[in-house]
Amino acid sequence: MYQFAIVVLLALATVKLVDFVVDFLPGDRGLMRSLLTFIVAIGGVIALDYSMFTGWDIAIRNQKTGVIITGLVVAGSTSAWRALFGYLTHDRATSDETLGESRASLRKVA
Repeated sequence: MYQFAIVVLLALATVKLVDFVVDFLPGDRGLMRSLLTFIVAIGGVIALDYSMFTGWDIAIRNQKTGVIITGLVVAGSTSAWRALFGYLTHDRATSDETLGESRASLRKVA
């Protein structure tokens, strides 16, 4: 259970750090946000030398592979945080990923 909490909180830290850095960058922020998310997530997990597989006692052949996959899981978990923030604030950032939004316009029928 603690391993899951660590991964989720690392994802939250990644989201907020990337949001802070992207606010200072000019240009296409959507592409930079995605790229920075992967760099920060994988880099942070490598810096911590953290693997969720060792916490769950799952045997893997290469320890570095477990660390990198943990970084990819952290990067993927940021999408859930962005969706949660969008739901709670009802304000989706224009440069974020779509998170399944529909661009179809609704017509009044009756």
